[in-house]
Amino acid sequence: MPESTDSLTSLALLTPRARKKSFASLTGLTPLLNEFVLGGENAVVRDLLSPVGVSHLANQSPVLFIGPSGAGKTALATTLATRWVNEANSRTFTLVHATEFAKMFVRSIESDDMPRFRSQHRDCDCLLIDNVHELSGKEAVQTELVETLNALEQRQAAVILTSQVMPQWIPQFSQALTSRIMGGYCVEIACPGPEARMKILEQLALANNVIIAKEELQQLNAQLTDTHTAIQLKGIITRWIHHRMSSTNQETKTSAKVIENLAETHNTSIPTPLEIAKAVARETQQTLESMRGPIRKASVVRSRGLAMFLIRQWTETSFQAIGELFGDRDHTTVMHACKKTESDLQTDQDLARSVERVRQKIWK
Repeated sequence: MPESTDSLTSLALLTPRARKKSFASLTGLTPLLNEFVLGGENAVVRDLLSPVGVSHLANQSPVLFIGPSGAGKTALATTLATRWVNEANSRTFTLVHATEFAKMFVRSIESDDMPRFRSQHRDCDCLLIDNVHELSGKEAVQTELVETLNALEQRQAAVILTSQVMPQWIPQFSQALTSRIMGGYCVEIACPGPEARMKILEQLALANNVIIAKEELQQLNAQLTDTHTAIQLKGIITRWIHHRMSSTNQETKTSAKVIENLAETHNTSIPTPLEIAKAVARETQQTLESMRGPIRKASVVRSRGLAMFLIRQWTETSFQAIGELFGDRDHTTVMHACKKTESDLQTDQDLARSVERVRQKIWK
């Protein structure tokens, strides 16, 4: 049961358990926290994920979650899919990233195996496609998706999509697919308001085992805006931790100037994964080519791991997508690199200072 305090609701985030005849390639998409803090700004989300809302999911499909990178739309979409599937033991699901949907489509054509591809995406009871805006320019894939949505509607299956922007604003996005998606229920995920933002900051500090006085968090929250996403709040807490680690006097109370500096970072657009990788390459004096290649030299591995970690910290990029950026590496390789870098940051002050310098270059 969600726990309500005033206008806030804590929504438990879920991922579906493995089931026969089900498929999920959204591996490694772990949410920042185990729950999503819903303020009044996201009341519509609360209604959609209520028992009544879930029971009517198929009738409202396709449901489209719209929001900026880091807003939590993938976590909410996955939770909605899980709640729908869990209503009946016989329900199956297919959860894929849009780029993976496109790749599988092409591979199926090349291997003359389209029946299997279509069965996987049309015979399920719930289809979730993440970041559908990444199908921009892929005309044949968009046509296939329209036909898939039509087939699922006839079966009264649930369809959940996510996108950073409205379909009509996506370049090279077909009118047919736009109309098909807009025929469903669109839910815009708003960034957390002041109350929700404060609770998220407190939970992120707790999750990172760092003690921050409530008064300091309140001062920080007062300087933030309603354009900050949850992933950006995590970046602020991460930088707070790095500040504490690099401070010569651990007992010194955080100054108002430091709080101001922590708050002023994410007022510009979120950097792309490639921009972060390039910034790390410059900081560590490595070439981007070597970081994306097969080289196993310790300094290159360290730089590669740092870039992967910061991309995960500062963007909503999946482990799978990060692996593709770095020479088509497997998502488990990326997960291991991120965990090792995160562990090293606890004791390696040189690495922590590198993170701070990269941050300053990214958000000038």
